[in-house]
Amino acid sequence: MDCLIVFLGGSFRLGGQGTMSIGSDESYDGQIKACKSHIDFIKDLSERKNCKPDIYISTYNTKFNDSLLNIYSDYLVGSDFYDKFIGFDGLLQNTVKKIKNMNKYEFVAFIRIDLFLKPEFLEIFNPGYPDWNKILFPSICWYKDSVVNGYPRVNDTMIYLPYRYFKYVKYFIYYDQSGHNLWANLVRGTDLTNSDFGVMIDTYHDSDSAKDYNPLYYVVNRPICSINHSEGKVFIRPL
Repeated sequence: MDCLIVFLGGSFRLGGQGTMSIGSDESYDGQIKACKSHIDFIKDLSERKNCKPDIYISTYNTKFNDSLLNIYSDYLVGSDFYDKFIGFDGLLQNTVKKIKNMNKYEFVAFIRIDLFLKPEFLEIFNPGYPDWNKILFPSICWYKDSVVNGYPRVNDTMIYLPYRYFKYVKYFIYYDQSGHNLWANLVRGTDLTNSDFGVMIDTYHDSDSAKDYNPLYYVVNRPICSINHSEGKVFIRPL
């Protein structure tokens, strides 16, 4: 199946949540390590998951633009480098507008570019399986902050979007630079219901791997937390 993986957000970042520091020499090794894990993921999709993946990158200008282009070059179908901060959803929306042949893909996955993807992510990423016919987020945020206005508070670092949901992408709008409320906003603002959403794993993990253990990835150039603050808790999708 043809698929598109969009890596987006701030690359070569250095610092904690909300940092605007990009492009420093100290950030280079961590970001390159993340990018190489992305290529491992792409190769796994191609070799084991019956996928033909293309890559699009959407990020901000740094002196390392050529490094990114070189790493992804074998699979790259497009790239954008912005000077002005427009947010994760701004990058996402701009990318979708520029892909003229998006309907050729069976699914699109939007993934933050500063994530190192762990081997567990490669194992659980299974397009074509029955549970992967929904809009998927990696997980629900840790248990103590797992519900907002009666809806699951999602980990917003990734979005998996099957073909039949492409028409809803225009509603993927973040507020206060956060997509944690995306499940709630889409159910309340469209004809989607809870049954249209799911998670890649049913355990709870905060999106920031510096604050909470995450089995699927870690954010590069930050500390890595080894404590699972929601140990033993399992997410059950609301009806």
